[in-house]
Amino acid sequence: MARPSSPHAPVTLAGTVRAHFGLTQAELARFMGVSRALVAAVEAGHKNFSEGPRHRLWVLARALPPPDGQGPPVPVFAAEGPDGPLDPDPLRVRLRRCQYLLARTRFELSQRGGWSRGHARREWAVAALRTALLEPPNPDERLTYPGATPDPVADRHWLDALALATAAAPVPLTATTRALRQARLRGLEAESAALEALLAE
Repeated sequence: MARPSSPHAPVTLAGTVRAHFGLTQAELARFMGVSRALVAAVEAGHKNFSEGPRHRLWVLARALPPPDGQGPPVPVFAAEGPDGPLDPDPLRVRLRRCQYLLARTRFELSQRGGWSRGHARREWAVAALRTALLEPPNPDERLTYPGATPDPVADRHWLDALALATAAAPVPLTATTRALRQARLRGLEAESAALEALLAE
């Protein structure tokens, strides 16, 4: 259904409906049950809709403001450009999130960032102690230190607790993961500083 023309291109009802409601050609096409390509062709003045899709288009056209339809006029929306007022609440929410992530990343780096050798040594020590206490190469070696009194049940219990504590300790970061965490830390520090500056304005 063609509408009054401009010198450059036909103004169609489909184009008017799309512009008024901010719809894409694909969104309008889904409503009408046709392809996006057909909507584009109709808007370009190359084709017309058949009766069924045209009736579907009229459903939306009725909601256009007069004189095209019976709907209300478009309200006036406040324009907010790049220099518009800032809402501080989302800035504060994001700043709190950044501060939380900063604290967590710093803690992770302090706990897991630089003791891979210590972690490996601790795992070795648990294995070595288990061998020394429970599986000595020569049982007589226990007598090397006078007064030493092995207690296999208590020793095994102590070793099991030691192994559990070692297994529960944070696994050290790899060099790549540590570098990624440090990069994240620098990004969060920069974002936090920018948000604090915006809130101070």
